[in-house]
Amino acid sequence: MLRHKVHEVTFKSGLRGLIIDTPKTGVVVCEVSFRAGEFLLKKEKWETAHLMEHVLLGANRDYPKARDFQAAIEQNGAYSNASTSVYDITYEVEAADFEWQRVVGLLLDAISTPKFLQEEVDSELSNVREELISRGNNHFRHLNAALRQSMGLASLTDQERVELLHHVKRNDLLKHYKATHTLKNARFIIAGNFQGDYDGVEKMFKDRLQLESGQERVALPSEPVQKLEDPLVLRKPSVPNVYLYLDLYLKRELDQREKIAMQILSTMLTETMYSRIFGTAREKGWVYGMGSGMSYARDMSSFWLGAQVSKTNSMPLLRLIRDELMLLKDGQISDEDFEAARKHLLGKTMRSGQTATGLVSRYNQYYIDGTVDNVNALTTLTKKVSKKLCVDLIKEMLGDDTWGLGVLGSISLKPARKLQSYVADIFND
Repeated sequence: MLRHKVHEVTFKSGLRGLIIDTPKTGVVVCEVSFRAGEFLLKKEKWETAHLMEHVLLGANRDYPKARDFQAAIEQNGAYSNASTSVYDITYEVEAADFEWQRVVGLLLDAISTPKFLQEEVDSELSNVREELISRGNNHFRHLNAALRQSMGLASLTDQERVELLHHVKRNDLLKHYKATHTLKNARFIIAGNFQGDYDGVEKMFKDRLQLESGQERVALPSEPVQKLEDPLVLRKPSVPNVYLYLDLYLKRELDQREKIAMQILSTMLTETMYSRIFGTAREKGWVYGMGSGMSYARDMSSFWLGAQVSKTNSMPLLRLIRDELMLLKDGQISDEDFEAARKHLLGKTMRSGQTATGLVSRYNQYYIDGTVDNVNALTTLTKKVSKKLCVDLIKEMLGDDTWGLGVLGSISLKPARKLQSYVADIFND
């Protein structure tokens, strides 16, 4: 993990951000994020945020066309991108440290002075359609979005989103930009070798991010996640195997130490070829690959497991998942398994923080609730997490009894219910 210092700044305008000073890096990474995601829009206007993100880094006050701006920002090998989630829109650049002021300045100017040309809106409508259609071929992504939607969370599948694109007009982009791209609704994180010159970085944002102050930052929605009584079945006869997702919810947020504990559990279950679920299933020839992980939102935390498996092997795999979760709930974790998972996570954590980009990603909780985690202390915290904490968390999560199983492929409701019955055993004993 790169040793670094974190300086949080709050401007009189309401803009807030983190400056991460990393003495051993030759690049600067900058992200500017707005609480401007799709949850703020009516269903028929859902794609407004996504389309706006595509068009915003285009023509602006200083560049008449998108390609002119992109040529300027990337001329010395710099990277720029943007992304939209249900909750946020985030713009990012990465540049060599010899030109970071120029590149970050261009990004801030673009955010401040977009033109939203009709010709670029039309072009990006077509590009977004192509993007959504291509993503629609990702069965895991389709199932994930559909499962979230069926459990009451803000979500639409890419297939649904394609059908809604024609509702979005240029004026919708202008309205959404004005309502969301304000200083109080923005957060930024910038990392690089600033040598303690925080004033220089602050001046960059003060001078170049010229937006209205606006209202207070938009709060995350409180989403009433609900248990699925029946499995979600997306029947696709052309898909010969079964894609499955199991989502478990805990109706509260986790602190940093608890998140590490859940990462240890995820590592123990699926991360390695010797893990308790994936390693065992792979050894028996049941599944080629699978995964698990955590996601977080306001007032809730989610643990998921996902796999692509043949219909024949789907039942033994679900029984294995059931058995291992029940063993965890009963506190049956060997010292050997626990230490192996903890050390694996420790090494992965240290590797992930060796670049400015990796460090910025480690501070993304700041966008969610303004929390500034002590990333320098991650390795120490990981060493201090106990088996008891892991067991207590999985017990609490299973005790909430808020979960759903989704399957996609050439599978019908009856066999899907059989798969669901294995999971239900975890909650019935």
